[in-house]
Amino acid sequence: MSKFLTLNLRDLLHGTLIAFLTVFLGAVLKVTETNQFPQLADLKGYAFTGLTAAVSYLIKNIFQNQMGQLFIPESKKPIDANIN
Repeated sequence: MSKFLTLNLRDLLHGTLIAFLTVFLGAVLKVTETNQFPQLADLKGYAFTGLTAAVSYLIKNIFQNQMGQLFIPESKKPIDANIN
């Protein structure tokens, strides 16, 4: 996990994976429901949905600290000091 208000390469890779899976699963669902491959207009909609999913994931990661807490900045104390 990246620090609060930062992103790293791993976050970008995960966002890209989420976008790809969103588009892929949407297309698979379309094929199974209609027994037809998606048209170009459908793929544009899937791409927009995938982009929205990736941006949402990245926004969530920007506002999440290394402990997985949303909207809480990193603690100045060492992690071991927070246990007590």
